[in-house]
Amino acid sequence: MKKTKRRNGSRPDRVGAEPIAVIGMSCRFAGGADSPEALWRLLIEEIDTIADEPPPGRWCGDHRGRDRAAVGKTVSVAGGYVADVAGFDAEFFGITPREAADMDPQQRLALELAWEAFEDAAIRPDRVPDTGVYFANKFNDYRAVKLARGATAITPFTSTGDVEGVIANRVSYFLGFDGPSMTVNASCAGSLVAVHLACQALRTGESALAVAGGVQLNLIPETAIGLSALGVLSARGRSHTFDASADGYVRGEGGAVVVLKPLRQALRDGDRVYCTLLGSATNNNGRHRSMPASSADGQRQLLRRACARAGVDAATIDYVEAHGTGTAVGDRAELTALAEVYGTGRPPGAPLIVGSVKTNIGHTEAAAGMAGLVKVALALSHRRIPRSLHFDHAPAEFDPAATGVRVADTAMPWPRHDAPARAAVSAFGFGGSNAHVIAEAAPAHDPVDDGGVSQRLVVLSARTEAALREHAHRLRERLVRDPDIRLSDLAHTLATRTAFQHRISTVADNVGQVVEFLDAYLAEDGDTEGDDHEALNLLLAAALRPGTVDHRDLLHAVGRLFERGIEPDWTAVNPAGRPVSLPTYPFQRERHWADPQARGEAPGSPSWDAVPIEIAATTGISSARSQSAAVAASGATAESVDSIAMIDDSAARPVAIASSDPTRSSAPGVAALAALVTTELAEVVGIEPDRVAARQNFEQLGIGSVHAVELSARLGARLGIEVPAAVIWGCPTVELLAAELHARLEPANPATVPSEPTASAADPRPPVQEEALSTAELLALSRELLG
Repeated sequence: MKKTKRRNGSRPDRVGAEPIAVIGMSCRFAGGADSPEALWRLLIEEIDTIADEPPPGRWCGDHRGRDRAAVGKTVSVAGGYVADVAGFDAEFFGITPREAADMDPQQRLALELAWEAFEDAAIRPDRVPDTGVYFANKFNDYRAVKLARGATAITPFTSTGDVEGVIANRVSYFLGFDGPSMTVNASCAGSLVAVHLACQALRTGESALAVAGGVQLNLIPETAIGLSALGVLSARGRSHTFDASADGYVRGEGGAVVVLKPLRQALRDGDRVYCTLLGSATNNNGRHRSMPASSADGQRQLLRRACARAGVDAATIDYVEAHGTGTAVGDRAELTALAEVYGTGRPPGAPLIVGSVKTNIGHTEAAAGMAGLVKVALALSHRRIPRSLHFDHAPAEFDPAATGVRVADTAMPWPRHDAPARAAVSAFGFGGSNAHVIAEAAPAHDPVDDGGVSQRLVVLSARTEAALREHAHRLRERLVRDPDIRLSDLAHTLATRTAFQHRISTVADNVGQVVEFLDAYLAEDGDTEGDDHEALNLLLAAALRPGTVDHRDLLHAVGRLFERGIEPDWTAVNPAGRPVSLPTYPFQRERHWADPQARGEAPGSPSWDAVPIEIAATTGISSARSQSAAVAASGATAESVDSIAMIDDSAARPVAIASSDPTRSSAPGVAALAALVTTELAEVVGIEPDRVAARQNFEQLGIGSVHAVELSARLGARLGIEVPAAVIWGCPTVELLAAELHARLEPANPATVPSEPTASAADPRPPVQEEALSTAELLALSRELLG
């Protein structure tokens, strides 16, 4: 493309808002676009990801019909669908299976995308608590999925699983962020409004870092039926953006997240910058001919306001990632506004280029603006504009030559000129809310000094061995596919990630050696053991006699200690490098879904307040809830169990005590109580009783305050005593809680309590002196008490 001279293009005295850097990104869209790199390949290869019907099992029945007015029908069910909406790595996020099934999958998607974005940014979340979180959401289809099960399926987690505001709050809670946290619903403009709010917070100092994102999942046919009746869906099942034949849009789903930081701070910290955000604006169309219809006047005002806040001349914008849904009315209004604001005053032969990612992945509604922003960031990074699909020719009333606007009907290099490369992103909602963001290419960064050392310690970790192997496999595939990745950048990026329990390490002089190490690791049947003493001796020798230990041997020793759980000072281990995009954590997803018949004797949560339990001293009575598994998990033997759980259909009542031996205590024994606690705890968590260990801290099972309240109420109803939730936190294992319950039950049976303690009186509780709360348990208890 011919290089042009742009008027007022690069002004060192640009007066505008403080630039904000995009330093990390993640995404999940149709066609396997589960990372920014995968999305870029999809765009460059011009792939249309739209399927003619939803994935099998997404919803029941055929709801297609040619007549938009037909009741219960939609002109199209085509869409850009992601493959798995039910899968979630609940254990990774410390969420119990039962709560995970009650969570809107959009909350779960937001958690995964936020984690991936921080790994992409090479920032550990626990080191940046002053972070704001801004997410966008539009529809909540999962609420309808859950309500279809009836009122008996409501659980303590239904409310928090439903509320859209919790989408952002989940991210703040899990990652430990104490900055602003909110979910925005501005319809299809939502995710760009979230970016706008995040940038404002950074510029005012309300937070030091910000996360902005949008999520959208299409889980029921009724939403599509409503949009079809509104007249916005394409009967052909494709978005023909800006084409004369445009007849509506096709729905998409997924989500994307960006990590934002003031540019000056990002440059100081050595962050990788995808692009910078110079300014943004939001507005509403106000009163015009129809609320859902686009307004050219509203958009003109929006674009001019954004350029003014960014401090740029509109003629310096090279490309606009348009809202571009493919509706005739919407396209006409958007082209008109773009032509009047951006198309005028341009140099000859340098029209404004416009395109839309919706032609590839569909209209992702709440996440649409974020999809456009990720595309723009990638295009600015690669200096290339992808083709906008399904465009043949513009409407007759629109003359590209006269308006200075050209649709990206072919892929092209970024326009060459003497000024910074600039782009803009638009997103409009059918309630009249609009958002527009001005972006610029990242400034050039200084090269990183490698310190003259070629060797690097390369590390990798995961929560489980299976995840570690998958992580190693993905990393190997990436390094084989992209051998130009610098070893220093590879080592630096992996060292900035959160270190988990299962770890491997190697010392390498080049990326090829890392690939060889990963091949060998993946070929192994199990873990290999190293010599900890040798590693410690090498480090001690290096400290006492500097220069006497070979640098490679020293790195091997550090790697060995890393594998044993020690976190080194990475600035002293490896010379500096720059963040580079690598495969992110391989979540081990399992199905968590509001199925019509949930686990237990009733749909959803067991009705513990209506299902009594009788504890009998007669052994040999079988339990309706896997008593043997509960006993095994509690550590008790079958012979030591004096009572077991037995379900009946009578009205709720306190526990009845029966004994065949009148000399025996009428209170249930500790082992029986341990079995009861195990069974009830398993129900609260949503797992089988045999997965609960007697001395496993409840925090390891994902128990939170809501779980504790429910467990205390269930135990109180079973035993006929008050069990405060604080007791759960004070006794955070099955063994400790059973002993505490036994002590609370004894005063209610004075015949079993001697007036004076005797030396022969056997304390039925296990010795708890050695079970004093650990540091981790005390921290967990203090967190709950402090709210």
